[in-house]
Amino acid sequence: MSHRISTLLLAAVVILAGLPGAGEAQDTRRAQASRAELEASLAELAKYAASSGYSSRLRDEKAREAAMIRARLDGGDLQVGDQIELNVLGQPAFSDSFTVASGRVLSLPGLPDIPLQGVLRAEAQDYLTKQLARYIRDPQVRVRTKIRLSVYGSVGKPGFYQIPADVRTDDAIMAAGGPSGDADIKKIFVRRGNSEIWGREALVEAMRQGLTLDQLNLRAGDELVLDPRKRSGGINPLSVAYALGGLVSTIYLFARVF
Repeated sequence: MSHRISTLLLAAVVILAGLPGAGEAQDTRRAQASRAELEASLAELAKYAASSGYSSRLRDEKAREAAMIRARLDGGDLQVGDQIELNVLGQPAFSDSFTVASGRVLSLPGLPDIPLQGVLRAEAQDYLTKQLARYIRDPQVRVRTKIRLSVYGSVGKPGFYQIPADVRTDDAIMAAGGPSGDADIKKIFVRRGNSEIWGREALVEAMRQGLTLDQLNLRAGDELVLDPRKRSGGINPLSVAYALGGLVSTIYLFARVF
């Protein structure tokens, strides 16, 4: 019962988050931003910083986003603790989930460490194909990257999770058991260290647009926090009424946002 209800919750969240607003064009950005896309975004953000026609709050938000993009362009995305799902055709030893090791390297069986400094998630497949071509003839490589995130607050199972970088914020919430029945979905933010890098209003808007974790410029160690003053509830598999109530509450909460 608990698994079935969680599946229903996930479906409701994805449907609601994916609906565009009135007159809103479909977002054509890739789930994982290329270097050219990040550079274009940085140039666009610079216009906000240079204009006095925007509020100081908005300029501050754009300045934080610009700083995150510069860090990505300078140092790459793949951090210690992230996971790389690697599939190399005909090479079972290299087809597995591997954790980025100390020094930001990928350690594969029998091969020298592969440095990952400066590599964006969108570049990982081409980069690793070239690296493996030094040891394997014409390797056929598929890559999916995951971010090691903390998900806390009013969710069913707070903790650390490896979450694919190409999914949306609501998917990350559902990976942690979904929102508890009394959670206020508008009270959601992302923290990096002691700084709030995505405030409530900005993150709710990003969720409404369906932005992925990569498009939010998140990285290993970031904390996704939902309504932290509430107690984590979760779904009681012994109570059908409670479970259904949680489903209705969640649909209602997400509908109010989106």
